[in-house]
Amino acid sequence: MRLLPVFLAACLFAATACSRSEAPAASSAAVAKPAVATTPGTDAQEPATPPAIAPNLLSFANGTIMPLPADALLVTAPILMIDGSSIQNWVGDGKPQSFVFELPEAATLRMLEFDNDTSGMGGVDAGIKDLTVEVSTTSATEGFQQVFAGSLAKGVNGQRFDIAKPVPGRWVRANFASNHGGESYSLAELRAFGDAPPAVLSTDASGSYETAWGTWNITQAGTTISGCFQPGGLSTQPATFSGGMEGNIARIRYIETDDAGAPREARALLLVFARDGKRFFTAGVDGESLSDYGEVKRIAASPATCPGRAADAPATTMADTLAKDGRVAVYGINFDFDSATLRPESTVVLEQVAGLLRDDPALRITIEGHTDDVGGAAYNDALSGKRANSVKDWLVAAGIDGARLEAVGKGAGSPVATNGNDVGRAQNRRVELARR
Repeated sequence: MRLLPVFLAACLFAATACSRSEAPAASSAAVAKPAVATTPGTDAQEPATPPAIAPNLLSFANGTIMPLPADALLVTAPILMIDGSSIQNWVGDGKPQSFVFELPEAATLRMLEFDNDTSGMGGVDAGIKDLTVEVSTTSATEGFQQVFAGSLAKGVNGQRFDIAKPVPGRWVRANFASNHGGESYSLAELRAFGDAPPAVLSTDASGSYETAWGTWNITQAGTTISGCFQPGGLSTQPATFSGGMEGNIARIRYIETDDAGAPREARALLLVFARDGKRFFTAGVDGESLSDYGEVKRIAASPATCPGRAADAPATTMADTLAKDGRVAVYGINFDFDSATLRPESTVVLEQVAGLLRDDPALRITIEGHTDDVGGAAYNDALSGKRANSVKDWLVAAGIDGARLEAVGKGAGSPVATNGNDVGRAQNRRVELARR
C-alpha cells in the first residue's frame, strides 16, 4: 500500500538510485581531512573519531524528521540523506539548495560526517563542494546560527569535521552552495554526532490520521502501539498493525488483509512522530531501498474503529502469533543506550509478556535478544545476551518461575530486515519470544 502519491515517487526514484537502541556506528569509509572552515565550524586538524558505536543524531531511524517541501515531487527523496545508507543518494536541481532537519529534542552537535560519493546517481561531479550548516532552537525558519562552513572532496565518503564551537539546536539546516561541476546537486549521506537527551512526546500518539489513501487509527498504551488502516480514496486494502514505541519512534508490523480479513501482505514500517504528536512520518524498506516516505497528519485525538475490523490488541496479537508461528517479535522493550538496563516505560510490554505466561502455566519460552550488524559480532552477541537476561530477571521478579524461561543472545545473526539502512537496522533491534 502506498500512503501518499509522493511516497511512490520517492520510492521509484530510490529504486533507480540503487541497483541501539544501538545507534549507527561511525562510517568504515576512508576519513578525509577537513577543509579549513571560513567561519566558525571546523579547526584545521585531523578530526576526532567517533566511538565505535555512537548515536547518529541526523538519522530518520533515530527520530529526526524532514518535513516535505512544497515541491516534493521535484526534489527527489531528500530523506535519502539521513536514511543511514550511502547506496542511495539525494539528487536535486543543479542550483544551490537548503534543507532543514528537525531533531526530536535539542542536541549539541560536535562532529559532522559526509558521504559524498554520488556516482550511483547524479554522477560524481554532482557531489556537494561548498556548504554551511546552521542550528536553531527557535523554529525551522528562524534563529539559526552557523556552526560549520567548509568544502567536501569529490567522490569521498566518511569526510569528518569537528565543530569548533558547539551550540545546541533542534533544527539543523544544511546549505549547499556549490557542487563539483555536475548538472545536478547530490549527497549520499549527512551524519551528526554529539549530545542529545532521550526523545519525549508531549502527548501519546493515539488518534486518527488522514492520508489520500485512507485513515490510520492508532492506539498507544505505554510503549505499545496498535491499530488499523481504514481504506478510502486511492486504497481498497485494509490493514492492522502493532508494535512498540521508543521516544518518538514506533516500529510496527503492518499487515494488509483481504476483504475477509485474512492476512495478505506483511511489512515492517517505521513511524517517527513530531514532538507534538499531531503528525508522523513513515518509511519502510524494500530490499536495500528506503520506501514509502511521507507525512501523515492527525485529524482526531481519539482513534476511530475500522468498520468490521477492531484494532489489534497487542497482547492478543502476541499470544496468537506465538501460538501460530512458535515465536513473536516484541517491540517496546527499551534499554538505555549501549546498555542492558531496562527503561521504565518498558513495563507495559513486560507486563503483557508476564500476563501471557500467567494465562498459560504450561508455556515455556526462550527470550532472544537481537541486534543490528553495527559493531563486532562478539560485542553484539554479548550485548544481546545481557539484554535477554535483563528481561528474564524482570519476569522472575514479577513472579514467573525462572525454570520456564531461557535467555539467549542472538546478536545480528537473524535479521528480519535489511541492515543496509537505518530503518532496516531499527527493525532488527528487538526481543523475540520463542516457544520451547
